[in-house]
Amino acid sequence: MPEGLHLPGAATLIQASYFVAAALFILGLKRMSSPVTARGGIVWAGLGMLVATLITFLSPQMHNYALMTVAIAIGGVIAWVSGKRVAMTDMPQMIALYNGMGGGAAGAIDRVWVDDGDLRFHVLGDGPPQGICGSGLIDAVAAALDLGLIDWTGLIQIERRDRFAPALAARLAERGEERLLILAPRGGASGGGEIVLTQDDVRQVQLAKGAIGGGIRMLQHVLGVPDEALTDLMLAGGFGNYLSIRSAVRIGLIPPLPAERIRYVGNAAALGAQLALVSETERARADRLARSIEHLSLATHPDFQDLFVEAMNFPQA
Repeated sequence: MPEGLHLPGAATLIQASYFVAAALFILGLKRMSSPVTARGGIVWAGLGMLVATLITFLSPQMHNYALMTVAIAIGGVIAWVSGKRVAMTDMPQMIALYNGMGGGAAGAIDRVWVDDGDLRFHVLGDGPPQGICGSGLIDAVAAALDLGLIDWTGLIQIERRDRFAPALAARLAERGEERLLILAPRGGASGGGEIVLTQDDVRQVQLAKGAIGGGIRMLQHVLGVPDEALTDLMLAGGFGNYLSIRSAVRIGLIPPLPAERIRYVGNAAALGAQLALVSETERARADRLARSIEHLSLATHPDFQDLFVEAMNFPQA
């Protein structure tokens, strides 16, 4: 086989080809940032890689053709096999966490944050609070963790009340044997009532987020994908769209990825249904994807119990 390209102007052609390959690759990455254009982005990026590979074979400095061919063949086989495998599992705890505390409705606390060393909250409809919805619950637990009102094991810190400023200390209460975290004091909620999180509420959040976080860890474990290899985490659906990314990471609901690698995609199910209705190509693609999915049953996998127990605790700051 001839070694490289030795025609006049070959160096310029090679450099121009690398520039085109880089441009195609960047364009592909840009298009992969949206579910609507992701498929086209993969094609553009693939073309860029193909151009770069072919021009590398024509480079005058290229000599190890056999070694390169073997490496490409091995990598191609691995990519083809792994690309055919899509693992998924079912996590009804996410729906339970959302609906169990109420969906977003007027009168519900939907956001909680820390301001000036104390807890603040927003109420849908801007009236007095009547309860708390799923996104507000996750925010409240995350904020309480940041302030030290709840420790990493999930215990409400009644014994440490004297270490907090008066405003925070007033949010901790013990009635009988029940530990409470007070969000809205008596008289501050609708009808003169109060909004509190009990110790049992926090434990239920831990059970739900442990199952969800453990399920994600289980998928990573089975596929051998560490956090560093996760390039894109998409939050879909009504709950995912209103979930605070920072709060979800703080309580360990989702992996601790950089914020730029976590994004909202809205109603992905509806978008997928629309694409399937208007495009035979997308419908065929969905059918192929469905056939390649491997369902992972959490209840029967021997490693899930350990991952679940580990995921129940909150990340230590």
